Amino acid sequence: MTVLSRREILKSGALVVAFQFCSSFPSLAQDAKQLSGSLKRSSFLDSWIRIDAGGQITVFTGKSELGQGIKTALIQVAAEELCVTPENIKLITSDTAQTPNEGFTSGSLSMSESGTAILNAAAQTREILLGLAASHMQVPADSLRAVNGAVESPDGRKLRYAELVKDLDLHVEAQPVSKKKNPDTYSVVGTPLQRVDIPGKVSGGAAYVQDMRLPNMVHARVVRPPAVGAVLQTAVRPSKPCRVF
Repeated sequence: MTVLSRREILKSGALVVAFQFCSSFPSLAQDAKQLSGSLKRSSFLDSWIRIDAGGQITVFTGKSELGQGIKTALIQVAAEELCVTPENIKLITSDTAQTPNEGFTSGSLSMSESGTAILNAAAQTREILLGLAASHMQVPADSLRAVNGAVESPDGRKLRYAELVKDLDLHVEAQPVSKKKNPDTYSVVGTPLQRVDIPGKVSGGAAYVQDMRLPNMVHARVVRPPAVGAVLQTAVRPSKPCRVF
């Protein structure tokens, strides 16, 4: 039997590698039917976007601001697709009573998971608002545009989001495909915006979850042995009871 090294194989000619996709792999058509980001976990639009009777827009995320700047970025994403200014967005983060369960916050996944979910949820919410306005104005929805928290018609008529809320039902499941804005028309995403977490950070205020202080709160430290196989010889009892969180 002749044994050839990889180098000899490459010297002797081209290396051909063939792949065969079996039926167990999802097709592109199947991928297109899947929800984006964390919409897979929480698929109802009102898990991510809510608009009250006064037109206040609240956006929810299960991810935490740990200093990576996601609060600012997520506000920009929602404001862009809903066609409002960032000041019109109230963002609620990591509140287990209100926000969708997105698991942990790590690995630079906040924008790919939560950001993508909010992007699509906001885009679909905007399209629902356009549809409601079209019904009120008796015009085709594709003739309308969303501008500054309102829907405008070609003849100058305008309906604010607050006026459409009474007919708005966002407790509907998100669709796999969203009619998102053309990036060439962006006016919020990609523009400078003061990070909302910076003031507390530079002033010493509470900006992140690690700044939380509870009554009688104590801190623990992981003490690791100097070498593998080390055995504890003496245990020091704390002077006062420790609380475990």
